[in-house]
This record gives sequence, C-alpha cells and structure tokens, in this order.
Amino acid sequence: MPLDALSAHGGKAGWDRGDRRTRCSFAGCDVDLATQWVGFQMTEAVEDCRRKFADLVKLNGISSKYIERDTERRILEDGVVRCGLTLEEARGVMRCVADDYDLVFESETDRRIRQVLDKHAGKKGKIGKKQFNQTASILRDFSNDSISEEEARRHIKRIMTDNGWQPKRAGLIPTKRWYRKIET
Repeated sequence: MPLDALSAHGGKAGWDRGDRRTRCSFAGCDVDLATQWVGFQMTEAVEDCRRKFADLVKLNGISSKYIERDTERRILEDGVVRCGLTLEEARGVMRCVADDYDLVFESETDRRIRQVLDKHAGKKGKIGKKQFNQTASILRDFSNDSISEEEARRHIKRIMTDNGWQPKRAGLIPTKRWYRKIET
C-alpha cells in the first residue's frame, strides 16, 4: 500500500514494506523507523506511545517555534525513557512534527550557520562585520524570525568563539569594537 494512500485514511497509522526500509505514516507525516513487527501491524501500545510523544513535541512548540538544544535533548530523553522509543524513532517523530508545525531546532540552525561562517572565514579564519551581519540575518531566516536580531548576533558570536574564528577589523580606524560590543 503506498504511503499516500495511508495518509489519505484520516491520518491513521499504517505501514509500507515496499522497500528495504520500514516507513510509518501517522498524524499526516511519513517517518522512516526501525520498529518491532507483530505480523504486519503495529501494536496499539507502540502507536499510542508515538502519538503521545508527537503531542509532547507539539506542546513544547506552543510557546516558541524555536526549540533550544537543552529542550530538544529533554524531549528526546522523554521519548526514549517514558515512551520506550529508540533514539532514531524519537528523532524521526520529532522531525516529522517539526516539519508539520514549522518548529525550528537550535541544533539544526547551528549546523547550517557553521557552514555559512566556515565559508565566510576562509583560510585565515576571519569574519568581517558585513559577513557577520549577513549571517545574523540568515540565522533569523532559518529560525523563522523566532529570535531577535540581538539574540542572533549573540548566537553567532558564540559559534565563532567555539570554532576559533576571529573578527576582521572594520571602520575608518580599523578596530574590532563592533564585535566586542556584542554581549555574550
């Protein structure tokens, strides 16, 4: 049974064994999962746990669409410990819900921003003020404007410090004051 047909049945859980990977469809999204099979149907308890975990992820996204690293870790721990999901299952359900409800994870934005900053830093490992501000704007876009401009600048400064990148001097009298002004 194709996945489109499964999601067309009112969002009920269903399984497709058409390829080597097992795919689950529930709550309107598709997730690759490594799961236990009882015949060809998922047990009601596992299905119930996944739904509860999906609801937990939704609840954490109500207050802010930007989910910080600590919160993400706590949600994953709850999925593994309380719901009995594997780490991969919990991540899959969490990503699925995030896609449906436009939630953004700090770990994902950090990875993407590191790539941008790495490109800007080049061989010398220095980032200019203009590139810094562009990256702050990109971070706000990645987070769907869930974080403020100042928060984005602090976040980028932390990433630069963690990776050993330095600011370039800027201005009429070249200084790094623009970078030192950013509070961490």
